[in-house]
Amino acid sequence: MANRDDFSQPTINTIQKRAAFICSNPECRCLTIAPSEINLEEFLYIGCVAHITAATEGGPRYDSSLTAKQRSDISNGIFLCSSCATMIDKNDGKDFPVGLLNKWKREHETWIRDTLNKKHITITEVNGTHEAQGVGDVAGLRITKPTKIKPGTIARASGIGKVSGTSIE
Repeated sequence: MANRDDFSQPTINTIQKRAAFICSNPECRCLTIAPSEINLEEFLYIGCVAHITAATEGGPRYDSSLTAKQRSDISNGIFLCSSCATMIDKNDGKDFPVGLLNKWKREHETWIRDTLNKKHITITEVNGTHEAQGVGDVAGLRITKPTKIKPGTIARASGIGKVSGTSIE
């Protein structure tokens, strides 16, 4: 397309890496790259470096006050999965204003920095009533991994031997 202010390949590479190939939409955050099962030299990729303000006149969130250099600058790019990249441009981009996309980008890059080199763990949430009866080691609720016990959770145990409402191992 003529008169389109696209990103250079080095800019695209930098935006991808700054986002860790993870969609910047905080409601999505899907991983956008995976190894091919067929070929060790290839990968599957569903990421997209999108313009925050459109690259061409008439595009979503186009800002005529920006220069061509500003439209193709790294500050005008956001990394998204292909679904979110399509979504933000629907309705001429009215549902996803420039301020929101800049916020997504800023907060996503902060989240990436804050989680760099940290293990990701799954926390199980427990609620309701947990009861057990028996002989020996009896626990109404046995916790063996990171767990959040929600308010109002009840754990009861009865029997003979080592009996506890909650056992944390």
